[in-house]
Amino acid sequence: MNDTPSPFSEPGADGFKPLILIVDDSPTIRLSLSRALQDEFTPVEAVDGEQAWEFISGDDRIEVVITDLSMPRLDGLGLVKRMRDSVVMRVRNMPVIMVTGDDDTEAREASFMAGANDFVAKTSDRVELLARLRAHRKLAVTLRELEESQRELREQANTDPLTHLANRRFFSHIANKELSLMRRQKEYFAVLMMDIDHFKHTNDTFGHAAGDYVLVQVAQVLSGNVREEDTLARIGGEEFVVSSPYTSRLAAIVLAERLRKAVESLEVQFEGNRIPVTISIGIAMQPQDGDVLDTLLAVADERLYAAKNAGRNRFCAASKHQGELAVDVEKVCPKLDEAVGMIKHGNLHRLIPHIPTLLEELIPLFELVNEESPARIDVDQVRAAIVELKAKDGH
Repeated sequence: MNDTPSPFSEPGADGFKPLILIVDDSPTIRLSLSRALQDEFTPVEAVDGEQAWEFISGDDRIEVVITDLSMPRLDGLGLVKRMRDSVVMRVRNMPVIMVTGDDDTEAREASFMAGANDFVAKTSDRVELLARLRAHRKLAVTLRELEESQRELREQANTDPLTHLANRRFFSHIANKELSLMRRQKEYFAVLMMDIDHFKHTNDTFGHAAGDYVLVQVAQVLSGNVREEDTLARIGGEEFVVSSPYTSRLAAIVLAERLRKAVESLEVQFEGNRIPVTISIGIAMQPQDGDVLDTLLAVADERLYAAKNAGRNRFCAASKHQGELAVDVEKVCPKLDEAVGMIKHGNLHRLIPHIPTLLEELIPLFELVNEESPARIDVDQVRAAIVELKAKDGH
């Protein structure tokens, strides 16, 4: 039979009283302290520091700890040190009152050095113990409320209230740090600027509530398709941005296409209306397009609008020879897949008439491969071959 006390039993009539953890290996002392406190507090008992740590870690209702100094397994000083080293703020800041002897000066000094907030002598009466508990609990509650307010203020300052993504200010802070690290390590860094296509039409047709709903849905699907190390933000209106460290241009293209397809696949239903949603994306790279965040954002923004002008629902990336080039992956990929299928099934005769067009549409990707890969593709030679193939086809 397990007679170990547990704080996780159902609360009774006094369930709303603050929980106080009493830690002592003596059942007599635990009982005495519990009886002294039970009118104002709900006592929870632990037999040593290890069990106390389990209770503190598992029950966030515990507000103050009263612990003996000498105990088996983990003593009072060890428990306090472990609490003060905790990464959990609630545990790290929890008040601890150490129980010591009347004339044990060394123990009191060690308790304060370890991080105890106060001490009581074993001979202290009920009135003194309750007074100390009330004071420390009140201070702890005030500190928690202050911490919560500060946390909420930080979130408000850093978070877009509608989508709960990072806002422009916080994005700039994080992205600048990432970019600085990438410069020092001589690594690639990508910025993807995204804009929801025809968003004004969505607002005008379905209403601003529908527009807000679309923004939230897009934010969620984008969040689910970026890496943990990427930073996604809403920077205003229907515009989003991603900073992606350790990302080459080809990797950025893969990311852009993944995001584009994910948004295109959204089935947004609002008040019985199906709302089609797509995005356009502009890509900028460090070091190719600059090494300052504002410059990269400006370049990504220009390419975003190039993608929009080229027909929307696509991304735009730089080409080594052609400057700005909007790459319509939706045109390239299905035809490439079809070509692979023809080759697999031996239908080369069906593929031959389409080779010139297929190669022409693959040129944008050939351009980008040349920037990233040691294996070079002579794009001018590919163009010449296309002209020759078209001429033969004309005959």
